[in-house]
Amino acid sequence: MNTPTARPTLVDLARAAGVSRATAARVMAGTSTVRPDLAQRVLKTAEELGYRTNPAARALRRGKAGAVALVAPGGDMEGLADPFIGTPIRSASARLLEHGIQPVLLLEDGNNTEVLVQHLSSGHVDAAIVILEREALLMFRHLSDMPVPVVFVGHSSVELDAGSVYVDCDNYGGARLATRALLEAGRRRIGMIAGPSFYLPSADRLQGFLDELEAWGVKPGPVATGDFGFASGSAAMAQLLRRDPKLDGLFAASDLMAVGALRVLEAAGRRAPDDISVVGFDDTVVAATANPPLTTVHQPIWEMGLRAADLVLEMLGGGTVTEPVQLPTTLTVRESV
Repeated sequence: MNTPTARPTLVDLARAAGVSRATAARVMAGTSTVRPDLAQRVLKTAEELGYRTNPAARALRRGKAGAVALVAPGGDMEGLADPFIGTPIRSASARLLEHGIQPVLLLEDGNNTEVLVQHLSSGHVDAAIVILEREALLMFRHLSDMPVPVVFVGHSSVELDAGSVYVDCDNYGGARLATRALLEAGRRRIGMIAGPSFYLPSADRLQGFLDELEAWGVKPGPVATGDFGFASGSAAMAQLLRRDPKLDGLFAASDLMAVGALRVLEAAGRRAPDDISVVGFDDTVVAATANPPLTTVHQPIWEMGLRAADLVLEMLGGGTVTEPVQLPTTLTVRESV
């Protein structure tokens, strides 16, 4: 029977390199006070031995937990099926693990905020990445004054502008892309299904829609409001058709609302893209499987989680991060325009 080879220790590394344990420790910690020739010898020996630093032990020595909280809205794991929650959680976790930091998932349903705040303040984690959906607006108020670095994914409230660090996509620019696609398709009677007015991304998408129409000298069509869900898109589309039965273009502020609108248009004998062009926002799986497949604005939600983790790592490394990050949106062209 073969005996597994034991993982080399710092003492093994120091002995093999012919240096003291303290010198080996300083080199592996990245300290620049060791002579270059000794540092090079230690690093070469570490590579030959397959020696790796222990992130958990290093964190304990520095008085750190070696963990970062990933705070998601919702009271159960089912909420992680929402791509706007689950996707950045997964990408941020992957980035943290690459750097030897343990991600810790915390769920917040609005009923245990005090417990959450206590956990984040008690030294269990070194930082937090918080997914802000519209249901989590109150969470920001409780987490904006934490003793650990906090990075928000999403920009749901104007309060976030007051010195908080967040990562979001360009909702305004994405809405202009969507509206431009309709205009370039020759549409001139263009309506919109907007999201909830209290939610900042909704306001940004509505403003982008209006500004792009103004830039083209086109009068805006009617605007109805939904809650980003399928049923609200259907109800809003029915309202828009009552206000202007001859609409030839529609921008919906979410894919689900766009698909709900397509159902109502089909029932009314209006086919996309023959009679009306439709553009959504999000680029979720529902857009690719719609009938017809939906042209939509792509949100880089995977990249948002990665960038949030990068900001946290920068903060934990002693860097100062004060500016929010806004990632660009792009248009995914399919068959609905």
